[in-house]
Amino acid sequence: MSILLLLVHVAICLILIVVILVQGGRGQGLTGSNFSNASVQSLFGTRAADFLTKATTVSAILFLFTCIGLDILEAQRSRSLFETRRPATTPIDVQQIQKVLEKIKAEEAAKPKTETQQPQPNAPKTAEKKS
Repeated sequence: MSILLLLVHVAICLILIVVILVQGGRGQGLTGSNFSNASVQSLFGTRAADFLTKATTVSAILFLFTCIGLDILEAQRSRSLFETRRPATTPIDVQQIQKVLEKIKAEEAAKPKTETQQPQPNAPKTAEKKS
């Protein structure tokens, strides 16, 4: 399905490019005297401007729809880069975590206060005030 849509998209792109280049504008596009001396009116008749305008509109709309279709197909096929897939793990036991935290707090409370008040040997010295 995606290959068929991609081929249609490429064909519409090429048609859109050709239709835009053949249209006459301020610089006359490829319809000027440099386009093998053939005018668009001889190819499409006297109503060439109307035909090319409608062809441009239709091909632009088809281009938009094929872009959206390709985007939808690609989105279904791939996963998001922002979505993280977690491996199947056991649920977190909150009660067990609370017990461990209480045990750590009890151990810290049981330590003598002299250990916590002693400075560390590698602690940086504070700057002395100069008088």
